[in-house]
Order: sequence, then structure tokens, then C-alpha cells
Amino acid sequence: MHSKEPIHFLFPLLKTPHIIFRASKALYAKHISVQKEYRRNDGGCGIAPQQISVKITNACNLRCKTCGQWGETGYNFDERSSDLRKVVPLARYLRLVDELKPFAPIYYIWGGEPFMYPGLFDFTQRIKDSRSLLAVVTNATMLADRAEEIVKQQWDALMFSLDGPENIHDQIRGRDGTFQKVARGIETLQQYKRDRKSSLPWIMALVTVSVDNAAWIDTIFEVGEQLNIDCMIVYYSWFTDEHIGSAHTAVMQKHLNLTPHKWKGYLFNHHVDTDALLDSLKRIRSRKWSFPHLFIPRLKEDDDIVEYYKNPGNFFGYGPCISPWFVSELMPNGDVAPCRDYPDYITGNVMENSMAEIWNGERYRKFRNALKKNGGTFPICSRCCGLMGW
Repeated sequence: MHSKEPIHFLFPLLKTPHIIFRASKALYAKHISVQKEYRRNDGGCGIAPQQISVKITNACNLRCKTCGQWGETGYNFDERSSDLRKVVPLARYLRLVDELKPFAPIYYIWGGEPFMYPGLFDFTQRIKDSRSLLAVVTNATMLADRAEEIVKQQWDALMFSLDGPENIHDQIRGRDGTFQKVARGIETLQQYKRDRKSSLPWIMALVTVSVDNAAWIDTIFEVGEQLNIDCMIVYYSWFTDEHIGSAHTAVMQKHLNLTPHKWKGYLFNHHVDTDALLDSLKRIRSRKWSFPHLFIPRLKEDDDIVEYYKNPGNFFGYGPCISPWFVSELMPNGDVAPCRDYPDYITGNVMENSMAEIWNGERYRKFRNALKKNGGTFPICSRCCGLMGW
């Protein structure tokens, strides 16, 4: 079973036919072409990447509780500061876009906080000039001063984090005043869209359920309406436990001769008050909202939601993971990984090789084959956006 895109979630895209065309192409590749590649016994090759996920920087101005990188158990705290500061030069990113232009992949830029990368707008302009789709994920605290350029460049999607009403949001984000900066940024972006009579960028709120906001999800929906967002995605959160991490380590050591540690960044407290969460979800279901919304993963029953937090090893039927066959993950220092949330295994570096050389190179194929040999998933995949999300 794979994630499915509900029809109502796609309705707003009718205003932007170019997004419909490119998204449809990507969905066809995911559900048809990639499935064929996965079943082929060809040594682990994949079709041309449909999405390039660029983690453009490790730097971030916030310390969010549920962040696997900089949260309470974040894996970046175990890294050397000199390594964390390494970034791909702008010139290499520009060449990367030129290299991949014939394939027109979707670019998904995240971090860290992308606005902390100095050459971001030169990079995004090159992406837009190449006629690829562009989505950028931000905490939106620095959005207001950049909103005009975003609308001018016609980014396709601006995704921003929203964790609650003001006090809850600031508590989770670890900085007072964060919510007000976000609200001001979104309002400024909306104003520039109105001034230019533009439907772009599509403004998407990303919500992560946590122990601090589980009772406030319906209130977050109300905030979304106040901000006039185009859509909302609610993640039930990605997390793990020591038992799953140990099992994952054993599998990675066996198949890839690697001892992973990134999973330790997701050991934060995930025991949400499910009664409070279900009450909040009931209030959401009881009324209509001005924007389409999607919960990830798609859990059909309330009992499944309770089980999701109680048993992190339950896959709920998701699998196999086909993400390494159509998405490539680029790290801040140029490393290329087949997995976004747990990027321990590196398949190459764009400072040394082209993406074409890396994509179906020996190490990428080795990872894909190891994944297939293990039944299509690794233990850590039970709570991962690559499997349960897009």
C-alpha cells in the first residue's frame, strides 16, 4: 500500500495547469513506471529521478522540539561544527539544474532553514527558468522580507511550519515571537500575491502532531483559515524507539556494512494524549474548512491513530518503500543519500560526480537491492515520510 492523494486535495491546482501536468507526470512515474522498475531484476537501477530533495543547509534559527536534526535528541548535536557548516557552492547548484533540465524533476528545498543559504534566490530562479516545479519548506520567520521576490519568481509552493496558536507554536519552536513573525510573513506574501494577481506560490501549512499540541489541532485549522492558506498537511509525526533503532542497526550492518546513528534524533517523547487528539480531530470532522487538508499517514480508524503512537513498529500496510527509485536526497555538503530522514548511507557526492553518475551508480544500486532483500523496508521505515508521505 502507498500513500494516495485524495481528489479534493487537488482541486485548488486547477488554477495552475502547469502544476497539474507536472504533478500528474510524477504520480504516473511513482505508481506505474517506478513500480515496474522495482519489480525488475536489473541490479537495482531506477528511472530518472522525479524529485530532487535539496537539504540546502544545516543552519537553523530555531530549535523545534520534534525536529530530528536540532530537537531535544537531534542528531546534529553529535556532528562536528566544521562538518555542519559545509555547503554546496551556488555555482554547483546552478550546474546541477542544467544537468537535470532534460528530466524536469520537481525540486523540494528544505533544511535547516533555507533562507539562511546566501544564494537561495539565484538557485530558485535557475530552477524556475528550467521549467521545473519548485517547493520550498521554511519556518517562515524570515519570510516577510523575501515575500516580494518569491511572488516575482513564481515559486510553485511555499510550505511553512505551523504548530499551534501563538503560545503553543512558540513553545514548540523554542523562540518567543516566532508565531508573530510567521503570521506577518504569510500576510505579506498574500498581499504581494494580490498585488500581482498571482495564484502562486501555493501556500501550504505543515502541521506536526506532538505531545504539546495534540489537543490543539482544530485550533491550528482555525489559524490556517485566518491566514487564508491554500491547503494544510498534518503529519502524525515521525519518531522511533530504541528497540526499532537496534533492529535497524543490525539490518544496516548486515546488508550495507554500516552502523547508522541518525535514527537517534527521533527518540523524542511521542506519547501524545490520544484522547485529546481524537477529540480535536472530531471537531475538525464536524465542520467544513476553507482549504483542503490531508493527514499523513492516512489512518482510517481512530483505533489506528491510537496504535500509531502506541506501537511505532506498526507499518499499517505501507510498503515496499519505492522512494529510492524516484527521489534523490541531496545533503548540505553535497552528499547524496537514498533516504531523507535517515541519511546515514551515502551514495556519492555532487562535488565529485554528476547526479547521473551517482543515481544508478554502484552504491545506489546496492542500497536498493538491500532494501528489496529485506522485504522492501527497513525497521526504521515504520515512521518515515519517504514511505508514508509523498
